[in-house]
Amino acid sequence: MLPQLEPILKETYGVILYQEQVMKIAQILANYSLAEADELRKAIGKKKAEVMANHKARFTKGATENGVALKKAEKLFMLIEKFGGYGFNKSHSAAYALIAYQTAYLKAHYPVQFMAALLTQDMGNQDKTIKNIAECREMGILILPPDLNESQTDFSVVEGSIRFGLAAVKNVGVKAVGSMIEERESDGPFKDIMDFCKRVDGAKVNRRALESFIQCGVFDFTGIERSRLFAVLDDVIRLCGANQDPNQMNMFESLNDDQLDSYVLLALPETDEWDEREKLRKEKEALGFYITGHPLDRFKEEVKRFATCSIQDLFGLKDKSKVRMAGVVEKLKIKRTKRGNKMAILTLEDPTGSTEVILFPDVFEKYSPLLKGDDPLLITGTAEMDDNAAKILAQEVTSLEREGQNAIRSIELGLNEQVVSRNNLQEIRDIFSRYPGESFVRFRVDTGQGKQVVIAAHRTFRVFPCNEMLGEIETIIGQKVICRYGEKSPNHRQSDVQPFFSSPR
Repeated sequence: MLPQLEPILKETYGVILYQEQVMKIAQILANYSLAEADELRKAIGKKKAEVMANHKARFTKGATENGVALKKAEKLFMLIEKFGGYGFNKSHSAAYALIAYQTAYLKAHYPVQFMAALLTQDMGNQDKTIKNIAECREMGILILPPDLNESQTDFSVVEGSIRFGLAAVKNVGVKAVGSMIEERESDGPFKDIMDFCKRVDGAKVNRRALESFIQCGVFDFTGIERSRLFAVLDDVIRLCGANQDPNQMNMFESLNDDQLDSYVLLALPETDEWDEREKLRKEKEALGFYITGHPLDRFKEEVKRFATCSIQDLFGLKDKSKVRMAGVVEKLKIKRTKRGNKMAILTLEDPTGSTEVILFPDVFEKYSPLLKGDDPLLITGTAEMDDNAAKILAQEVTSLEREGQNAIRSIELGLNEQVVSRNNLQEIRDIFSRYPGESFVRFRVDTGQGKQVVIAAHRTFRVFPCNEMLGEIETIIGQKVICRYGEKSPNHRQSDVQPFFSSPR
């Protein structure tokens, strides 16, 4: 570009890479003093528009006085301004380059160990931990919930997977975790929750800690459902004497280890296990993160179909870009404007991270009922970007589940000889009557000898394919209902099922 720049930029192949190079260019080309060059360096780092405008005039004037064409001088200063987005001094650049090389090597050759160390390093930062967990899943690394007999204090590597550390569990102190691990190493693995309560100091592990342990899966190794352990916790504490007054006598102290190590004294209630949604909610409550899954996992098709980007992709967008994002509400703050109108600031989370979403009064008033539940949302709005953060100005909020259900054009039910009976078909017809909608219905009937025929129900038997309706039908037919999106109304012939599905409701 300019021969005067060759000795300055030769070692970096013509690219301005170091702050020292910017200072030298200003000295050689624009007659800057050392003090002035240092002021330019500071102005680039702080990105003060007014100061940079003054330096641009000073730089181009000095460069043209040294015979540099005005356009070239302006272009060179533009490159110097751009340098502010990535530049360091030479010593820092070399140090960061070495660290980047070392960490890239470790991540390439020891990915599980590297990600476990990274998760431990960022354990106190929720946003970073969410991103790190998402990256582990993308890399095919399994994240395991905490385990009483396998977990260490921090994240650890277990047979090619990463096990959550016990210190990550809420309501449990680091000292308490240390005493648990010490007890485990000295007297062997814990057998069950009663054995744990008997062996660990109740002053260090209180009821809230035990609840958190159950909720996030610390006792899953026992094979007992989390809901049953949670329901019987009071009895466990009573039988083991945990958390009781040290001056109060424990009536079970005379029991031997064999009696306390079993559940002979404990009647486990016959309760249903928490469903997936409840399990994930309690997991998040105990850890601050979803581990075994995410509320959006069951909406992968809807996310793929309706969302335009994930939260981690926000920083690749231009400012004021229009976006549609799927996620769950992690935090919700309701505020009042100067006029006294309610507005909301919420934190939206997906498997890749979280971002702030602002709902101004008119939007908040219209969509506030959707913000009160735990259901995944689809938010349409404008992305506002700066160097360190992104936020969404919401314009529309909808239920992701409802959006997906409305987009289903038809459902297909598989029927075999065991299912095709008058009673079953009548039950299916009754279900259709309870869930009227716009989706068409088709039956895939097994006719024997490996052949199937697809039969359409009458147009009057269109349905709304919500999860409840699909669940009821799947219980009858014993298989998943196939949902098809964006199809025209089916025109298959009707046959043996016609008497049940050909007349209006």
